[in-house]
Amino acid sequence: MRKLIFILFVIIGTSTFAQETEGDSFQKKAVKLIELTSGQQFEIISEPIVNQIPEENRVEFKKELKASLKGLYVKLAEIYREEFTEDELDEILAFYDTPVGKKMVETTPKVMEKAMTVGQQWGMELQSIMAKYMQ
Repeated sequence: MRKLIFILFVIIGTSTFAQETEGDSFQKKAVKLIELTSGQQFEIISEPIVNQIPEENRVEFKKELKASLKGLYVKLAEIYREEFTEDELDEILAFYDTPVGKKMVETTPKVMEKAMTVGQQWGMELQSIMAKYMQ
């Protein structure tokens, strides 16, 4: 009986450890992907928020803001867990480790900034089109 309990303990303990290790591994990979693909975008998005803080408090605010992103990334990693397998994350991360993947990470903020300008221009054009139909 003791041997059976010991064997069950070892099996349960091993499977629990494997799941925790897998979870930690997945989470680390997902957070890395989020940092690669969204880290700079979060910085760009948070810039107007930072500018609302009085100058003398900005350094400390930025520290807290940056620290809060870690929690956000962990929560976002759970969304990735729902949509991707760990093998898929490995493939995606491998892409971002290629020259074109690195270029994409590097240029995405510039592309997003330009795309926002184009989107704003389109929005103004759309207003005149809408005006025709509002009368």
